[in-house]
Amino acid sequence: MDPANAEKLMDGSAWREFCDLLAKAGDVLVREDLETTPFDRAEGLRYLSRLLRAGLVSFVEGTGPAHPVFRALPDMVKMGLDNPDNYYLSASIDPRRDYRIRGHRGTIHYLSFAAQNQNFAARDRITGGAGHLNDSELTLDADGRFEIVASQREHPGNWLRLAPDTKQILVRQTFLHRAAERPVEPSIECVGTAGPPAPLDPARAPGQLLGAAMYAIGCAQWFADWVVSFRDQAPVNAFHLPGEGAHRTLGGDPNVRLWLGTWRLAPDEALIVEATPPRCRYWNFQLGNVWAESLDHRLQRVHINSGQAVCQSDGSFELVVAHEDPGHPNWISTAGHEHGTMGLRWVLADEYPQPTARVVKRSDLRSA
Repeated sequence: MDPANAEKLMDGSAWREFCDLLAKAGDVLVREDLETTPFDRAEGLRYLSRLLRAGLVSFVEGTGPAHPVFRALPDMVKMGLDNPDNYYLSASIDPRRDYRIRGHRGTIHYLSFAAQNQNFAARDRITGGAGHLNDSELTLDADGRFEIVASQREHPGNWLRLAPDTKQILVRQTFLHRAAERPVEPSIECVGTAGPPAPLDPARAPGQLLGAAMYAIGCAQWFADWVVSFRDQAPVNAFHLPGEGAHRTLGGDPNVRLWLGTWRLAPDEALIVEATPPRCRYWNFQLGNVWAESLDHRLQRVHINSGQAVCQSDGSFELVVAHEDPGHPNWISTAGHEHGTMGLRWVLADEYPQPTARVVKRSDLRSA
């Protein structure tokens, strides 16, 4: 064991070094370009605590790439305008190895597997996605089960291509009707690995803690920069469509195109969002806060999808974002926020029509 690491463990400085580094995560809270209010900064404190929780699970609690396990994001961890209809699982891997993923298709509306390099602890080396498989591309057996080989080398059947810098396999599962669908619970194994994981390595422990802190720092700053960039693409209360390359670098599903924007409403205002959906597997609209966290869908309707929205006879929809319920069937609550982020995603669509948005007085909604 390196003598310097041994000394850090024995004199307690490994923990102090972690705490000192973690303090830098708070720099994002005082960024002036985000135009944050006291409410936003309070949410920012909670956001940083959530990012740290995700970093600790990933870097400190991980079993290592020889013994990967699919883990869900810790409860209430949100980032990058995450989809409230999604159930995310991920496993850390080593792209020099081969992996076997097994599961049963289940009843979830949409399922995809992605090989990604999304280590926000090293945000300058993020390169986005490599291989990708969605449920329509999977070969299933008679019982609805599947087996996927994840490898840099091509394999027959269900193959998920790894890149030399792939660090994780991400599973996205999208509910159309959450109460009626059952997600997949896939397993993953490293081919050729036998026996249990090795005991905790004292030499790695200080670095694992620092990795968790760097994850919180890198993730917070990355997505803050991302939100600020929205303003260069479209004015407030309007949408822009990022290019496919930018979408993939961020880790986006190549079968999803996401219109993005920022919104701001006075107490007596409402935002009307309209579009005619293309032929697609699924669509949804959602609100996020200034940190690009999805709002809490458990308590209020802060998003709506293609299985829930009331559409017009011509197939178009009108959504109303407002602070209070105006009696509209497609009302989206701001959940106490005066501004934030928003997105409308088309999944497996044959085109990507731009949604329109306009601000009206809430008192004028009936005639809008």
